[in-house]
Amino acid sequence: MFIPGKVYRRRELHERYGGQEQGGISTPSRYPFIMLFTGKSGLNYGYSDGWTDDGLFLYTGEGQRGDMVLQRGNRAILDHVKAGKDLHLFEQTNKGYVRYIGQMVCAGYQDRMGPDVDGNLRQILVFELSPLEAFTQAGTADEMRENEEERRLWQVPVQKLKRMVAELPSPSVTPRERLATVRLTSHALRVYVLRRADGICEGCREPAPFQTEAGSPYLELHYIGRLSDGGPDDPRRVVALCPNCHRRAHYGAGKDQFNRLLGETASARETKADRNEPASGLPA
Repeated sequence: MFIPGKVYRRRELHERYGGQEQGGISTPSRYPFIMLFTGKSGLNYGYSDGWTDDGLFLYTGEGQRGDMVLQRGNRAILDHVKAGKDLHLFEQTNKGYVRYIGQMVCAGYQDRMGPDVDGNLRQILVFELSPLEAFTQAGTADEMRENEEERRLWQVPVQKLKRMVAELPSPSVTPRERLATVRLTSHALRVYVLRRADGICEGCREPAPFQTEAGSPYLELHYIGRLSDGGPDDPRRVVALCPNCHRRAHYGAGKDQFNRLLGETASARETKADRNEPASGLPA
């Protein structure tokens, strides 16, 4: 939808999608995403956004006076996975123009102390954002480790996998540990949904169209209600589809109705799993 590196006029983004035109956090009501805007203005209030050596982007929350609190836009960032919202990060270039950095996943947040707009010391919320690619693609240096990680997850009991998917990072751990927890949750979700499908497309109910080189049925994960696929989410909003159904869910005529049916299928299968009832790929 947005092109990394492309410069957009911010007013035109709001004319098309809506959302708050002032401030750094914009939550369009009619679209399943949040737009985050970063720039140099934070320097006026004693803080600045930017990248860490661990590959996290530290993004300061909203609120110019007094302590920042987890409400409105700040809460929207922290709960974006739970709400099924994508995070899109932009940086200001010239006045009125922003460059798209990419889609992000919030791994957690940290508290800092700093001045507000009046110079009074207050609590500042700093969100730890990771590029979505960290969850959907393995870099060459991590490829073997991540493949081994997923192989281990295939041996984990299904109900334990489900608990792992629901696990939230503790606020007491380090940013690196929080990111590792969120990434593990994302891998666990992938394995869990594929095991739930048991080689059968959850859209057309036909067997996977082919086997991978490793001998596994080839199915793709689809995130219901989101514009992108990848990252952590609720198993009730993720299904395993054959490539044809996956394209239909994103681009087909009647895709909204199709996605509703997919959501009903996922919810029904999760209800059976919660009751320990037999289901394909989910032993009682």
